Amino acid sequence: MKKLIIAEKPSLGRNIASALGLKKRGNGYIEGEKYIVSWAFGHLFELSNVDDYFGKKMKWKEVELPFTPRKFKFKLKESKGIAEQFKVLKNLMEREDVEGIINCGDADREGQIIIDRIIKESKIKKEVYRLWLPEQTKETIVEEVKNIKPDREYIKLAFEGYSRTVMDWLFGINLTRYITLKSGQLMPVGRVLIPVLKFIYDRDTAIEKFVKEKYIQLESECEKDEVKFKLSKSTKYLIKDEKKADSKCEELNSCEGEVLSKENKEIKKQPGKLFSLSKLQSQLSKKNKIDFKGSLEIIQKLYENGYITYPRTNTEYLAVNEKGKVKQLLKALSKDHNVKFKDSKKIFDDDKVESHSAIIPTMKFPKNNLNGREKIIYETILNRFISNFLAEETITAKVVVTIGVGNEKFKLSGESVVQVGFYKYEPATFENKLPNFIVGDTFKVEFKKILKETKPPRKVSERELAAHLKNPFRKDSDTEEDEYKAILKGIEIGTEATRTGIIENAKKYEYISQKGSNFSLEPLGQKVVETLDKLNIDLYKTKTVEFSKLLKKVYKGNSTIQETIDLVTEELQRIIGQNIEIPRVYNDSEREIIGVCPRCGKNIYENSKGFSCVGYRDTPPCNFTLWKESKYKSIEVKISKTRAKKLIKGETIPVKKIKGKNEKVYSAEFKLEDTGKYVNLKLEKYFPVEE
Repeated sequence: MKKLIIAEKPSLGRNIASALGLKKRGNGYIEGEKYIVSWAFGHLFELSNVDDYFGKKMKWKEVELPFTPRKFKFKLKESKGIAEQFKVLKNLMEREDVEGIINCGDADREGQIIIDRIIKESKIKKEVYRLWLPEQTKETIVEEVKNIKPDREYIKLAFEGYSRTVMDWLFGINLTRYITLKSGQLMPVGRVLIPVLKFIYDRDTAIEKFVKEKYIQLESECEKDEVKFKLSKSTKYLIKDEKKADSKCEELNSCEGEVLSKENKEIKKQPGKLFSLSKLQSQLSKKNKIDFKGSLEIIQKLYENGYITYPRTNTEYLAVNEKGKVKQLLKALSKDHNVKFKDSKKIFDDDKVESHSAIIPTMKFPKNNLNGREKIIYETILNRFISNFLAEETITAKVVVTIGVGNEKFKLSGESVVQVGFYKYEPATFENKLPNFIVGDTFKVEFKKILKETKPPRKVSERELAAHLKNPFRKDSDTEEDEYKAILKGIEIGTEATRTGIIENAKKYEYISQKGSNFSLEPLGQKVVETLDKLNIDLYKTKTVEFSKLLKKVYKGNSTIQETIDLVTEELQRIIGQNIEIPRVYNDSEREIIGVCPRCGKNIYENSKGFSCVGYRDTPPCNFTLWKESKYKSIEVKISKTRAKKLIKGETIPVKKIKGKNEKVYSAEFKLEDTGKYVNLKLEKYFPVEE
């Protein structure tokens, strides 16, 4: 008898098969004596759309909102490859020699429900197990296959995954339809997308409203032992107070500078903590100019190739039970690096690990096979790990000098490396070089008025947005304990696994744009936020975090999927029940006119599926639409923009290489036929093509 392992992706399936020594290849699976390995392509199933519940295509305004199905249904995604692979999986599950099924989705809530759903939709009643892989090395795969657990032990994780799925479906479907119908413009929105837009909107608004103010500061350029340094008075004088600045400047310049005190001390530096996904992406964005989308793709690839541990983690700590694994890794690294094991709570802390530990290297090391960015990212992870276990301490010498000028005191500081330690792996620059001050030394000062102006807030950066989404309520005074308590309570917007995708969606919808690592709100994004405000829809950080915390309650067994559905529906009823009317604004000025509607004379514009008259907005509506994928009987004809323009003008379009019933190839010419109800293609003439 055999067990069927279903991996989330083909790459993982191949890694498992290779680790277990499976050789026999079938159509969509690999088989051995004890195991069969097959795979999904991520989600094979998705939640049914609104039309599926009605059994026909419905106009948005015909569906009463909020729409909450009595029972949520899933359907196979519309793809020939997906349908074929599900058939492969179902046949494998039905085999008499398969005694059990092993869920090997990614080690998170999404991976859990991807495979659970496949098994459920197959209607196969066999024992189900869970293979949880923190990394994809051969050794770990072999070890964890021996330690599979009953899949039911992960039921709370699955409940959280399903709660998140239905929550985001309900918010996305209902709010998108609601604000689109109210505004007259398609505006896709969602639970996590809205706070992203709001954060960027608020910053861009602050920048736009910012008024520069000029002010005066007093500064003195000084020099000692051929080393230049600057004394700067922190007080800012408004232009109207220039006389006060003159007076203070004169007062200071009547004195000499004197070294009042000098403090030398050695500082033991601590390395940065191991990486969570967002902290790793933030560092790569700031230091290496690799955007979040690009870094995530490479990080995922490094994981799938077995070089790093599971990356979609929100912690910077390792679990206590990983000490043995870390010792093995350090032993391997000790050949080239001066490392030693450190049994420290600053590194190992179960209280700060939820599902996955920090990202670290595995025992599988690359063999000069990484390209430029792959090498940068891998070495960033490796160097941070080595830095945390380096035997040599990192020591700097810091000098703090107090300078007196009259009644004013100025502090200067400088720092230099005494013992390089982890700076060998994560270099730092110390630019505060000071002269060799001696207490009692005096020197000449020459303070001048320096005209400056206030600077506007900076654009939102990737790093800043990631920090905001990780904890939108974080204060500068928060301790690390506060930060991890917030994580465990679910005080977050989106997750480490989903945030990059949400940001990319906002760019795809043309709500935001990105230049370098900075984001800007686009006009359509501004319109979304302003429309939400007009409709009194507050799904910004406070409300969104409430629902994130609800997901954590489901995971902990303190709430249920149905309670999630009820609370989301209640919120949607509150929002939609206000039934606020707002002006419908259409911005067609930048759209290309395809033609003039033969029914009502208004403009026809292109959309994702066809070419439609703007008269659909009227009452009664004009429903003239020419579909991009049209048919004449069984003949499929693709309608391009060029073809659409000709057809709408009443001209014919040529279509080559059409197969007739007798398998002969023809060319044909078609015109537009508008019945008043339907827009069809009409065959004008056809003729055989000589072969």
